Order: sequence, then C-alpha cells, then structure tokens
Amino acid sequence: MKWQTVLMDLSRSTPLTSRLLWLDEVGSTNSDLVARVSSEEGSSWPDFSVIATDNQVAGKGRLGRDWRAPAGASLAVSVLLRPHTPAGRPLPPESLGWFGLLAGLAMTRACNSVLPEGKRAMIKWPNDVLISGRKVCGVLSELVTTADVMALVVGTGVNIALAEDQLPVPTATSLAIEGAHTSMDELLSAYLTEFSRITKVFVSAAGNVRSSGLLDQIRDECDTIGRSVRVELPTGDNPVGTAIGINEEGSLVVEMANCAEPLVVSAGDVTHLRVI
Repeated sequence: MKWQTVLMDLSRSTPLTSRLLWLDEVGSTNSDLVARVSSEEGSSWPDFSVIATDNQVAGKGRLGRDWRAPAGASLAVSVLLRPHTPAGRPLPPESLGWFGLLAGLAMTRACNSVLPEGKRAMIKWPNDVLISGRKVCGVLSELVTTADVMALVVGTGVNIALAEDQLPVPTATSLAIEGAHTSMDELLSAYLTEFSRITKVFVSAAGNVRSSGLLDQIRDECDTIGRSVRVELPTGDNPVGTAIGINEEGSLVVEMANCAEPLVVSAGDVTHLRVI
C-alpha cells in the first residue's frame, strides 16, 4: 500500500517507494521522519519510506547549520533505510557512514539526467553536490536507534528553481540557473531510482564499498579529488594540500607538502582552492 497526499503529481516517484508522504510545509524532513520512526508507530515506516516537501522552513545541514530556501524553489527529501545483508544481518556499523556519499552519487546522477549538454554535477567530499563549482545540493545522514531497531535517515536538499538573487550564498547555484528545466516529480523519481539501485548493490555486497564497485564510481564522480584543498578540521587546524583519493573507510586522503605520509581526513569540511 502507498501513502501520499494528493497535493502534487508524484506519479513517477510513488511507485519507487514503500511509503511516500509529501508535506505542504515542514520544519525539517529529516527531523520529521526521525520522529515518526522513533514513535510507537515506527514499524509502519518500512525500508525506503520517504518524506518530501518543496517548503522546508527549518532545514538542517552539517555541523548544525541552517538550510533555507523560498517555498516551491527547492526539493527536500528524506529516505528511511533499514539496511541488512542478503543473509538478513545488519550491515557492519562502519558501513553506515557510506550512505551520505552514496546519496550524493545518486543525486549527482539525477541532476545530470536533467542538465543540458556541457553541464555536469559532481560530488564534493563529504556531503555536497556541485555544478560548475557551486553547491546545488547537500546531504545529511542521521542514525535512528530505538530499543529494538537501528535505521538510517538520509536527507538531501537540492536547489531547483532559485534565481541568482534568491541564493543564500554566492557559492550556491540551482538547476534552473544551470539551464535545467525539471519538475519536482521528475527530479525526485530520478534520485529515488538511482538511490534505490545503489543501496541495493551496496547491501548485496554486505556493505563492502570496494567489492560492490561503488568506491570507484564515487571516485570517478568526485570533484574534490585532484584539487588543492583547505581542510577545516574539528581541532581548528586548516591544513592545505592536494586531495588524491578516498579510502575504503570513506576518508579523504590529502597529500601534504613536505610530509612523507598523506593526511587522512575522516571528519571535517573542505574548501576547493583551485584545479590542479
């Protein structure tokens, strides 16, 4: 059975989910879905349930940052995952950290499916999607734990119809600015199609990102690799180096001048400085 409010044509997206709820307005799709899954009715939200809106008024970004956009101009979507191996066992805890990058890979491909020739969306480590070097999408994953279940909520927010004077920062962009013309349902269905396929490949490999082939796919779509970057570490340090790869733990590997060993960044933000 499918659940859906009859307020927008979501005929492409609905069949791709186990449960889809479109909201006229919500503070945060992630917070809303986490609350529902954590409630007494949490079992009514199966794997690959989705909450989405085009009017998120208190969106959350990484490190507690706000995420805001005018009503009707952006898509916010949160997907519930209850990942298990083919044998029915939970994925290894270390595998759960990959879902943010997997969502970024899915949204990159969704954006590329609607962008005109000559434009290309790419992943920015660890949780953004860029077009022409500017941010079009962010990703935020949250772990949900209750007495008897562990799940993951993966939220994405993508700018669709924002004009230049509506952008929150000069380093942002939108699909419309980049020449794409798409509907909420078209982009949402493209994203859900890719994310569903990618997550199935990942869990079929028991969360092994290398044997699944997804590590190479992420590397191929990552705009950070090969760039000079400034790393903003939780310690407050801001070293500069060249990003040379992503390892099997999902960490960014940065080659540092005058250092024999590269810097391995598992947590932090990066700023792209220039193309190498």
